[in-house]
Amino acid sequence: MATSLSASFQIRFSASSLLSPHDLCHLSAHANGWKSSHMAESYKLGRTIQRSLRGSSVVSPMALAANRSQDTDDMYDDLFKKFGKVVYKSSDQKSPTAEVDDDAECLAFAVALAKIASDVKAADIKLLFVKPLVYWTKFFLITTAFSRPQIDAIRTRINDLAEKQYGKFATGDTKANSWTLLDFGDVVVHIFLPEQREIYNLEEFYANATLIELPFENQQRFGR
Repeated sequence: MATSLSASFQIRFSASSLLSPHDLCHLSAHANGWKSSHMAESYKLGRTIQRSLRGSSVVSPMALAANRSQDTDDMYDDLFKKFGKVVYKSSDQKSPTAEVDDDAECLAFAVALAKIASDVKAADIKLLFVKPLVYWTKFFLITTAFSRPQIDAIRTRINDLAEKQYGKFATGDTKANSWTLLDFGDVVVHIFLPEQREIYNLEEFYANATLIELPFENQQRFGR
């Protein structure tokens, strides 16, 4: 269910939205079935998953070697004995109001990028609020194009708008790939060819993200 722009930031998430061991097993089994022709895209998805897991507050005991865990405990014990109890407060922590304002600015930027993609006839445009699920971005913009020239046109128009009107510059892919990624920090754009959109299915992987209702008509529907 899509969430309107005005209601998007009234939503709160619980830790239950994090990846479960069942999800990871499912992903691993699915990944083993991919052909070698998908190695580049598989690496890209793996990097996304790895970053997601690194931001998760849930760590499996199997993920850490026992001796490393013990070394970490010993280190903290030594620090506590030497300095006593230390209360740390981040100097760059934002107030709740500032955080909401920042999210609203990022949302406006993401919607502007979505509109540009729509103008270049991108299909099935989805804007997901993923901030509660990952630590490294706030929004995913997911679109489908039907040829590499169209991907390149979407990529170029998005970069032009971001640079000229918002002073933002993307990292990521510099040419049209079957999965082209543009990372603007708080907004990450994914442009897929139809086959890759279906294979990697980011909407299902981030099923607990909030779908943002876009304020324009999203005419073309992929797979409909």
